[in-house]
This record gives sequence, C-alpha cells and structure tokens, in this order.
Amino acid sequence: MEVLERVRKEIARHKMVEPGQLVIIGVSGGPDSVALLHMFHVLAGELGISLHAAHLNHLFRGEEAREDASFVRELCSRWGIPCTVEERNVPAYAREKRLSAQVAAREVRYQFFYDVLQATGGQKIALAHHANDQAESVLMNFLRGAGPGGLSGIPPVRDNLIIRPLLSIRRQEIEQYCRDQAIPFRTDSSNLKTLYRRNKIRHRLIPLLEQEYSPGLVNILVRMAEQVRSEDEFMEDLARHAYRQVLLFQGTAGLELDRTGLARQPVALARRIIRIAWENIRGSKQDLTFDHVENLVEQLRGGGPERVWELPAGIRVRLSYDRVAFLARGPEQPAALQTYELPVPGSVVTETGKKITSQVIRREDLTCSPGELSPNRAVLDYARVTLPLMVRFRREGDVLIPFGLGKRVKLKKMLIDRKVPRHLRDNIPLVVEQKTGRILWVAGIRMADGVGIGDATEKVILLSLENGHDSNT
Repeated sequence: MEVLERVRKEIARHKMVEPGQLVIIGVSGGPDSVALLHMFHVLAGELGISLHAAHLNHLFRGEEAREDASFVRELCSRWGIPCTVEERNVPAYAREKRLSAQVAAREVRYQFFYDVLQATGGQKIALAHHANDQAESVLMNFLRGAGPGGLSGIPPVRDNLIIRPLLSIRRQEIEQYCRDQAIPFRTDSSNLKTLYRRNKIRHRLIPLLEQEYSPGLVNILVRMAEQVRSEDEFMEDLARHAYRQVLLFQGTAGLELDRTGLARQPVALARRIIRIAWENIRGSKQDLTFDHVENLVEQLRGGGPERVWELPAGIRVRLSYDRVAFLARGPEQPAALQTYELPVPGSVVTETGKKITSQVIRREDLTCSPGELSPNRAVLDYARVTLPLMVRFRREGDVLIPFGLGKRVKLKKMLIDRKVPRHLRDNIPLVVEQKTGRILWVAGIRMADGVGIGDATEKVILLSLENGHDSNT
C-alpha cells in the first residue's frame, strides 16, 4: 500500500480537500482514473469527503467508447459511488471551432466536469494525471520553447478547484496498484497510436532517453517541474507587486504603465510585467510571443518619438514619453460635447473611468500648502469660483490662463509643451464653470490663474482626480 500512502501524503501536503466536501472524480475507465477512484473510495471516510464520478464519451471511438461508459457505470455501482455518464459530440465541436481533436476533447471534457460540479454542488474536481504525464508535458513544453511557466508542468492544484493527487506516481506503479487490488480497467486504443505528438513522446522519445541517456528521466523531470514551479510562483509574486507599482491607470479599454518605472525593473521582472498587462487586457495569456515581449523590453530604455505596435487580438501598444499604453481597441475618443455635472461637494465619473471629486473645507483645515499637493489635486478659492461646475473634455479652440502665467494660451499648445502624448490629450478631464465656460483645472496638469487661494480665502474647493494624468504641475 506504499502508493496509497504517498497519495495520502500528497493530498495532505497540498491541502487538496477539506472535510465535508464533495469531490468529482474524472473517470475514463483506464488504469489511472480507476486507481484514483479506488484510492479516494478507500480514503473518503478518513478524509471526511463524499465522491461523485464523471465519465464522458467523446464520440470518437464508437462501440469501444460505449463499452468504456458501461464499464464505468458498473464499477461505480459496485463501489456505491454516484456517477454521471454523458455523451458529447467532440468531433462536431472540433470542426465548428477549427481545433485539433485533442484540444477539442480537452475543452469539452473540462466543460463537462464543470457542469457536473455545478449540478452536484461539488467543491473539487480530481483528475488522474500522473508522473509520466508530467514528464511528457514538461518535454512538450521544452520542445516548443516554453519559459518557466511551461517547464513547471502540470500543477497539483489549480484555482483551488482541480486537484491531481497522482503527479508523483509513475504509470507502472499505478498499473501495479490495480493488479495488487484486483481492480479492473479499460485500455483506450487511441493512447497507443503515435499519430499524436504526445503519444510519440510517450512511446518513442522518453523510452529512448531513459534507455540511452537517463534511466530516471521521468522522476528527474517531475522533480525539476516542482522546483521550477515554486521559483516561478515566487517570481510571479514579485512581478505582480512590481506591476502594481508601475500601473498608472487600468480601465475596460486599456491600461497605462509608467515607462521609466518599468525600464528600471530587472529584465526578468519587466518581461513578466508586460505579460501581466497583456493578460489583463487580453483576458488570457494566449497569442503574446517571446519576440513580442523582447521587442517591447528593448524599446523601453530608448528615446525617440511616440511609437505604436500592433499585437494579436487587435491589441495595440503605444510607447510615448513616459507611458506604455496597452489599448484593447482604438484610443478612447470621448464625445467633445459630452458634459458631466460636478456637484460641490460631490463627485462624477466619466465614461473613460476618470473620477473627479470636489470637497468644500475651511481654509485652516487645509493641511498643506497648494504647492505641496500631488499633481492630481488642486485647491480653488470658493469665493472666486462661479457655481455650478461641470466636467468635460477638450474642444477645438479651448483656451485658458494657466496659473502663474498671466496670459491666455491655447489648451492644445499647453499640452504639447507639457509633452502630454497625443493619444491622451482628448482624455484629460477639464473642470469648467457652466455659466462662463471658464476652464478652472486641466485635471492632473495645471490649474487656471485667478482662482487660487490667498490670505483672504475662507473656504476652499479641493479637487481630486483618480486614474488621471499625473505629470508634474
């Protein structure tokens, strides 16, 4: 029972289940999955869990697959384990989605497991991936040039939902466990065909490497995957912390990173930060290649004019003076005539996610001088402002008298002089007097002249910008 004891330790080590949980066991009928089902059947009382088996006929193998389904039903009935058996047309799904048979089967199978989980009220899905599967995955990922994430292989626990207790157990050990426990199983004929790349690695490459180069190759790859995974998780935690430090803005249409802050990061973290930004915009890690990432990293420290890269999935990256912007679609162009009433006190959120907040406080309650405020805050003399106020975006011909300048300038020229990137200029909120049209604050950029506080000021309007431009004022 050495194998069972090792599995028991793996379950405890990774905290795979908790007492009172219902665990869905994926059972194909092969030796791996029936051994997993048997082990959980033996351990269920000790672990305080209940079980439900799930078997899917992918409709690839005709009568052989139907016999597998009957076998699983009978086995579960014999062991007193509830079972859901279904058929789903994977060949049709593969044609519809233009996927390979293996990819389509995986997508449909996982969806089936999630459906069973929801229907039964289960908490975990247990799958029978073992050490040989792990070694095959690591080799496949290595051959396609994967980074640490790919070389870490199959995780023992994913999303605190999918658990794999057999990852340290070799296929031969599992088959011997079935023989020792007199557990019947089925053999999937498709697993013997070398048509598929994984099967070639399983039946040709690994045996060759074990025979001529490294007899313990499978165990070595399993151990390496675990080491790489723990270090990859550590690096990913560092990268996500660094990402939060350089993130300037994130909305539904895109996000912006501080170019200088990103360029200062070690290359290993900069690569990961770019991938995190991509995942947040794309919604997945797909399509971004090593070359895409390296090109962006190389450009970070250089100067030059504003540049734009077209990436997969319609995503663009815009590199400007001080920003790296990931845009899910074309740059946001708020309607020039769109206006938002700004209560005083109160707040307003624009369609682009910019939030302007106004507070009214006594002059003596202002804890710092106006010059010490962050760029995203401004103070106005309440008595020198004509209410009500509104927030809008720039329009052709906009002018203002910037604080301290004493003369009118075109807003466009001021933004150019401040080196505000072109794609951001139309997204900067303006706080304006509704009755006069006077621009009081170019949010995050500069306040207007004639509304600042002085010795005679009694009440102050404190304006704040969230997710706005933070150039120095």
